[in-house]
Amino acid sequence: MKSLADLWAGRLPLSDAFWTYAIFWGFLINLATVIASLAVLVTGGGAPPAPWAAPTALALHLLPIPYNIVALVGVWRSSARPEVTPTPRLLARCAVVVWMGGMVLV
Repeated sequence: MKSLADLWAGRLPLSDAFWTYAIFWGFLINLATVIASLAVLVTGGGAPPAPWAAPTALALHLLPIPYNIVALVGVWRSSARPEVTPTPRLLARCAVVVWMGGMVLV
């Protein structure tokens, strides 16, 4: 839990915040929830479809949004550290916004 607090506060190096928390863990968490939501749709989507399947799948799909917000804010704040030069700062911020947007929409 301390590492997530460090991420949120921007105390992690930019490379750790971006590659480890946003890209690696963000991808795995989002992939797991997409697979779970599709599994719910498949198992509950018979004829007639179960009334709980679509809302449960939607809830599972949206479940990683809080983590995505924490990762996005963490990368943003880590990129503001004084040792980060302007070009990596801009690239990391743009990349994490696009990546997290893609993770939510997929």
